[in-house]
Amino acid sequence: MMKIRLILVMLFLGTMLFAQVAPNKYYIEFTDKNNNAYSLNNPEEFLSERALQRRANQGVLLSENDLPVTQTYVDSLSALGLQVLNVSKWFNSATVYTLDTSLIDSITYLSFVSNLSKYMPYPEGTTRAVNQQYKKIRESNLQKGKFDYYDYGESAVQIKMTNAHKLHNDGYRGDGMMIAVTDAGFTGLPNLPSFDSIYNDNRVLATRNFVHGGDTVYNHSTHGMRVFSILAANYPGNLIGSAPEAMYLLLMSEDPASETFIEELNWISAAEYADSMGADIISVSLGYVDFDTPEFNHSYENLDGRQAIISSAATIAARKGMIVVAAAANSGADEEHPWIAAPGDADSIITAGAVWPDENYAEFSSIGPSYDGRVKPDLVAMGGGTYNQNTDGSIGTGNGTSFATPLLSGMIACLWQKFPSKTNIQIIDALRQSGHLYNTPTVYLGYGIPDFENASTILDIDEYEAPNKTCSVFPNPFNNKFSIQFSNNPGDSIEISILDMNGRKTYLWLGFTAKEKNTILKIDDLKNFKPGTYIITVKLNNNRFSEKLIKN
Repeated sequence: MMKIRLILVMLFLGTMLFAQVAPNKYYIEFTDKNNNAYSLNNPEEFLSERALQRRANQGVLLSENDLPVTQTYVDSLSALGLQVLNVSKWFNSATVYTLDTSLIDSITYLSFVSNLSKYMPYPEGTTRAVNQQYKKIRESNLQKGKFDYYDYGESAVQIKMTNAHKLHNDGYRGDGMMIAVTDAGFTGLPNLPSFDSIYNDNRVLATRNFVHGGDTVYNHSTHGMRVFSILAANYPGNLIGSAPEAMYLLLMSEDPASETFIEELNWISAAEYADSMGADIISVSLGYVDFDTPEFNHSYENLDGRQAIISSAATIAARKGMIVVAAAANSGADEEHPWIAAPGDADSIITAGAVWPDENYAEFSSIGPSYDGRVKPDLVAMGGGTYNQNTDGSIGTGNGTSFATPLLSGMIACLWQKFPSKTNIQIIDALRQSGHLYNTPTVYLGYGIPDFENASTILDIDEYEAPNKTCSVFPNPFNNKFSIQFSNNPGDSIEISILDMNGRKTYLWLGFTAKEKNTILKIDDLKNFKPGTYIITVKLNNNRFSEKLIKN
């Protein structure tokens, strides 16, 4: 496989400002978002309809970190002569470039900028050790099954290991799902045989380069192309991806020529872009542990999901309703640091480890747990001997958790397509429960190899036993009032919220108590509601259900 970038950095969040993250590049945090041209009352001006719908479907409220950075702050930096490379609304910051250090000194006098700390760039001639590729591959030639929708060819082994082919056979192949691929470049695209279908169907919706600027991503590295082929390929008899009918964003955030903290910041901007476009899943075949400048390196103690800024960002992405699938990294055989890399230590995401075609642990796959004791990796897939597209048109194999990651990302997209009403956390929980080691997770394989047929069964059961089977809303559509009937005793912990289709909470009701079955709660103070479609969410103790609510 192509080498996974291993980069982490120790940093403290808050009002601190970090600088000199790469030669002549600086990271600047702003103090606030005052005088912003945008408002949470009009989120459609800075978030796509898909992004707003994702929030509404999962009861995710808009917050200040959804607001773009105040543009006058960014313009002021440009006016000083700084080249603004990327901005981050989640962390209210900007990455800039300049050769004039006097400009950086002048930043400390700006009222909207926090403290400034400087770091020396890495010395010239600094080199990095290259991970050795493991050549142990067990050949497997699973042929097209009698009832399979796709002719997988030899790539059948990596799809069928998790029973994901049964989703494909049932018509769930990623249609309508949007996957953002963050990587180091996509050399070879679009003119390779695995990608005919996706480009003919115009399902690469956007490309963005967060390293150099602009939208050119079809150079610099073949790694992203290989990862993308594991997701999107439709080359019958040769290579079939895990989500051949999905829509894609191809985002370059990793600079293959260096290993600097700025690449974490690039990824944050890419993740924010994916969120604003309405992506459902972010596939992250990147990981960060060691930098060209050793002072930024992360020890195991830093891998608690909070200290690395990219891990904090991955958790924010999960809070926005997306599923982040991140590579565990390839340092499992490293005696000094065998542990996962960031953002794989993040909370509420799926960290992907690797196994060989015979389903045994691939010894390069980084291990867990996270420093604070959470199971990592979460799940594993075939990352040893994974079939992918070569630049010469042939199909080859490669090793690395970066190849297990797109396998899982695409399969998850197909599962979520089947259960669109489920939240990202419900999908993740079902997949963990489907793992063959769910009851006895290990530091090597986490919850194990997921079974997507079993995950479907788990979600089907949850659907049957969900609160909406014991709680009904009527009438729907309604005029000025409606009622909620609880067929079971919901107890003392009930929360009712109503969101408009832009994700804004318009109603919140707390403290209701019901001690008997068939209790009816009347909601009759809705005269000021405008006609339209809303999402009502009812939380009952540790359960909840959501459905559309229409006001006539």
